[in-house]
Amino acid sequence: MPHIPKWMADAIENLLPSKFFDTLVVNTTYVNPEILKITFSADLLPIAFQPGWAIVLRTGVNDLRHYTISAFDQETGLFDIVFHMHGNGPSSTFVSQLTVGEKLKMAIPTGRKMFVPESDHHFFFGDETSLSFILIMIAEISKRGGTYQGVVELREQNRTVAEQLHLTAKTVLRTADSPGMHAISYLKELASRSDFPLEKYVFYLTGNVSSVQAFRKELKKIGVHSKNIKFQGYWVEGSIGL
Repeated sequence: MPHIPKWMADAIENLLPSKFFDTLVVNTTYVNPEILKITFSADLLPIAFQPGWAIVLRTGVNDLRHYTISAFDQETGLFDIVFHMHGNGPSSTFVSQLTVGEKLKMAIPTGRKMFVPESDHHFFFGDETSLSFILIMIAEISKRGGTYQGVVELREQNRTVAEQLHLTAKTVLRTADSPGMHAISYLKELASRSDFPLEKYVFYLTGNVSSVQAFRKELKKIGVHSKNIKFQGYWVEGSIGL
């Protein structure tokens, strides 16, 4: 829900109070000029949550944005979100101006079920907008003793962000004219190896819609069953957003 009439945004907040919760900004950290990690506090005990779910934040009079949570601790009441600050869009401006001590109202986390706990092997594909999703999935996998691999396509200025976030994954350069190209090359390399049991992995694809589509097409081409491919596009070139 990127851009809606003001009356509709007001109605969502005022007529559905049980769907919102109050939060407080407790820390802000720039990983680099484009990647901002913010820690919020709230009463999380009554809130249901699954890895991969997102909150909705009103970032302007007409703007509502979904943001995936990167860490969620019900006992301490703390949760993190990693934001991709992309250009001078209204949501980037709003998020960049948040300060410690500021209070915000958010829609409670919701989303589709992505994580497959029955699998011991997981693979991620995404970009800057996928960082929160990948981080919280890795935390869940680690708790369960599973293994993971992944490839993240990033713009040149963000090539080191995975390492800075302690995210173990292959990083490749994103090419706007050939979405997913370098990531797909890496996938083909892995698929040719005897120590990569392709049929045992669940693949999670997020980020740019064109890249997700290209990567999914390649997975099906090399024999990965559709039930082992979980995907969700976060953004489209030229659309209103961050």
